[in-house]
Amino acid sequence: MDTEQEQSSMSVKEQFEELERVHDARSAVLEKLEENRELGQLLWQEQMGNFYSMMNLIPHQMHFDGFEYTQPELLHLHDYDDMAAMTEAYVQSLVPINSREHSLCLRYSHNQGFVLKEGFEFPFRHRLAYLQMTLDDGDVLQMPDVANGERETNDIVHRGDFYCYQGEFTADDPQPATVSAEFDAQLPANLIEFEFTAADVGETMEQDGYLVTLLEFEQGRYAIEIDAVEGQSMDFGSQDVLAEAVDEYGNYIAWRGTEREPLHRAQRIDNLLDDLFNRADQGTLDEATARSELINLRDTLKEEQGRKLFLSRAFNGSVDKALITLMVYSEDSEEVRRELELPVYNSPAPMAASEENLRALPQIPLTAPVYDGRIQLRTSVVELNEELLQQQMRMVQYQHAPGEGFAESEYSSHMSWFYPPVQSDFFLNKRDRAGGLHVLATFDFYDEQGEPVEALEPEETESNIEGTEGPESEARAYEYQHRKIEYPFMIGQLLFNPDQFTAQPASVKAKLPMIVAPNLIKDSYAKDDLPTGITLNGNQLMIDYAVFEPREIAEVTDEVTQRRNQVFVKDSHGYLAEIRKDTFFHPHLRRVAVDVYYFYGEPETVEIWYKGQTTLHEYEVELPLLSGDGIQAQ
Repeated sequence: MDTEQEQSSMSVKEQFEELERVHDARSAVLEKLEENRELGQLLWQEQMGNFYSMMNLIPHQMHFDGFEYTQPELLHLHDYDDMAAMTEAYVQSLVPINSREHSLCLRYSHNQGFVLKEGFEFPFRHRLAYLQMTLDDGDVLQMPDVANGERETNDIVHRGDFYCYQGEFTADDPQPATVSAEFDAQLPANLIEFEFTAADVGETMEQDGYLVTLLEFEQGRYAIEIDAVEGQSMDFGSQDVLAEAVDEYGNYIAWRGTEREPLHRAQRIDNLLDDLFNRADQGTLDEATARSELINLRDTLKEEQGRKLFLSRAFNGSVDKALITLMVYSEDSEEVRRELELPVYNSPAPMAASEENLRALPQIPLTAPVYDGRIQLRTSVVELNEELLQQQMRMVQYQHAPGEGFAESEYSSHMSWFYPPVQSDFFLNKRDRAGGLHVLATFDFYDEQGEPVEALEPEETESNIEGTEGPESEARAYEYQHRKIEYPFMIGQLLFNPDQFTAQPASVKAKLPMIVAPNLIKDSYAKDDLPTGITLNGNQLMIDYAVFEPREIAEVTDEVTQRRNQVFVKDSHGYLAEIRKDTFFHPHLRRVAVDVYYFYGEPETVEIWYKGQTTLHEYEVELPLLSGDGIQAQ
């Protein structure tokens, strides 16, 4: 395989093709080694392992092709006074929910099953084992030991994120009462934070005896090396180092790939394999020599690395700062052990929203507060104004040769736009932001001299598809697409074929009318002063739309209809996370809904948000187009 410098000048397609070419050539050598099976088997194992290592490195080093935002990995730690308080909140957040909502349980128990809901993902070293379910008559159902690979017992089957019963419960049968569990955790003795920018490449920072060196810093990727001073332990597991990134506006960027070995390692092994295969083809290599040289190289690589930890992380976005957190565990680390009996919430079967039925709904015991982690709720930005829109809208341009790229696309060039998280996302679908008025969007293309170029009309060609008749239209020069969205923060994309214009376009001016919602209405009610039709009982909130009249509401006729209003609850610290929502309907009032929510913690305030009056911003941008295959973001 070519050197790293040679690879960097190759397109992604060329790199994959080169890997395949080398792999095929080496496979041909192996076919000649039938009489030397030990050597052939050794080389085959080494080639297959390193082939996939090299294959995985290509997408890791590729330019990102979309923007995606996320939350800090220790987001919930900042919601509490300390690690112990967060740990207690996590333990209390574990709620088994039993229902008939699990279609994958159909073959076992007619959709009956349960989920083990957790308020957030616990970020530190821990073990959580669910042991058994106890019914209200004292009988016990054994749960599979999922952590050790067990998927089912005679009583319960584990399917993805939920569990199915091996038989159906009827209303007359004993019902699930509790789930037994064990929770063990070790809390870090120290959290050490480092921050790097592109200017720090090659620099080493030291804190509390730990050394972090920034090896690489690309637009959407960085690599670090971690070491410690003599006498300092290096007890880090793969989850003990947080490698995060923010953009220039402080938005956290979601990561898309991680490598934990130096990127040159696979290349050096490949170089040795190249030599070994050549000698094997010439008949000048035996198995013992090949094994010895491979062992020596791995020993050399291990010695060069020493105890240093390498980590390279790739992100879906432009990295402005690399944020590293070392979670240091030691003999001073606090250990937590709990044996738990978790009360099961038995979700009621579909029923009429009569006063009697609503009064008989089961309760979920009060828990410690867990705060809503949705990025749209944690941001203080309601909506982008025209200035922020011009600054923070992101774009990725992707161009590929015919026959490559998006398999279903008839366009060779793609230009996609991405919108950062804002509160109005609760009301405006990403597709509608720039898609609701997409017919008003304009795109003007220009050549290198700045002169306009025109789109060619599609030519009518006779279809050559067997069994069809009549003309078939070729691809248009360009189109704006807002319905087929491939990323969670994408709002639309311009698709075009540069060869479908009167001259090769070198730039494009785009005007996108953007629907925005800067006027959110947030009605707030104290728990002791709720409007008629809204009741709050501990952590249970009930909204009866036959009585309560919101400012805006869609006609709700089923459980999945999207409300035009958004419901939140708060305590003195922030917005509380939802445990569960059930919807029931009045039988004689055109199926008017009653929504019943359960929250972590104890709400003090109810807020109902409405979209309010929307308005229009015009996003204007002039962009140079790629002159060849590749990806570019800005």
